[in-house]
Amino acid sequence: VNYFQIPVTTTLMGKGAFDEDHLLALGMLGMHGTAYANFSVSECDLLIAVGARFDDRVTGKLDKFAAHAKTVHIDIDPAEVGKN
Repeated sequence: VNYFQIPVTTTLMGKGAFDEDHLLALGMLGMHGTAYANFSVSECDLLIAVGARFDDRVTGKLDKFAAHAKTVHIDIDPAEVGKN
């Protein structure tokens, strides 16, 4: 994150996994998240998701969620990868 200056968003279940006072922390993603976090995902070209659940409260309309991004989804549960 620091080396490449990658902004970080979190989900509700991921809060606390990354220091929310860090300069690159944009806050929570989704319908209850921050405008900064949502805008960053809508405009990103690469989305790296670690342990994230892409439910409808995070993605909203799937065709608009990270529409121009390549997605790297890392999760311990194979059922979650590519679910949406």
